[in-house]
Amino acid sequence: MLSRVASNLYWMSRYLERAESMARILDVGQSLALLAGRSGDPRSAIEPLVITDTLDDFRAGGGMAAPEEVARFLAWDTRLASSIVNCLQTARENARSVRGSITSEMWENINDTWLQLQRHRAAGSPADSPFFEWVKERSHMFRGITGATLRQDQPYLFIRLGTFIERGDNTARILSVKQAPGSISPDDDSLSSYYSLSAVLRSVSAFEAYRDTYRDTIDARRVAELLIFDPRLPRSLRFCVEQVDQILQGLPENPGRLPRRLASILRSRLAYGVLDEVYAYGLHGFLERFLRENVRLGDALNTAYLELK
Repeated sequence: MLSRVASNLYWMSRYLERAESMARILDVGQSLALLAGRSGDPRSAIEPLVITDTLDDFRAGGGMAAPEEVARFLAWDTRLASSIVNCLQTARENARSVRGSITSEMWENINDTWLQLQRHRAAGSPADSPFFEWVKERSHMFRGITGATLRQDQPYLFIRLGTFIERGDNTARILSVKQAPGSISPDDDSLSSYYSLSAVLRSVSAFEAYRDTYRDTIDARRVAELLIFDPRLPRSLRFCVEQVDQILQGLPENPGRLPRRLASILRSRLAYGVLDEVYAYGLHGFLERFLRENVRLGDALNTAYLELK
């Protein structure tokens, strides 16, 4: 399989996942501001910027630290590479470059998403919950169509690789910011803590999974345990890494020795780790280390399979 084709498929998938993740973060962030009555709190308003590492870009544009301004920036600003509009545009451009490697249904879906996005933009659609739900639905629809129509060989594997590398990064970023030192105490039972922890769970569609697993009040330690170590939760760190490790077994072995080794090391740490060790190390430090290692794994994948030889 050509490196160029693999790269387009991989980045198409990553940018779709990034758009969905941005929509999730913004949707939950706005809900949290309303529920907790914190819409005037600039720290609450800029939290999506901190999670997505775009705070400096926002400040450079002179925007006000209000939830509506932050949402508009992260959703519609064409100067920001990771805005929703730019992520969906880049995903479509990558898909168009490899139309021969995806099914007609996949192309029609992603192209229709782009056309609908232009109508939203022309109509001046606000960056609000209905728009974020639309972004999530279009992403879900594309992945469902992909699983139902694409032959599950190398193109399919590179699409899935992009999904889980990006998804693991997103979950770790959310946890790292939401449970940073001074953000939430593991023993804090206050109402604001409940809202913040609920936001963490809802932003990764894990609220129901938490209730089903623990059947108790929400606390910081259990949220961390679920989103780091649960092997069945589709957005936990362990689930994402195990999927990457499994996918790599279906790709050519010789060029992929380094990414396979990195994925195996990361998988072992998450498969056999325990929460007490994470807190002894420092939760924030543990998540920051995961982010660095996930980036290193992505770089190794790029060198092994995606760069033009």
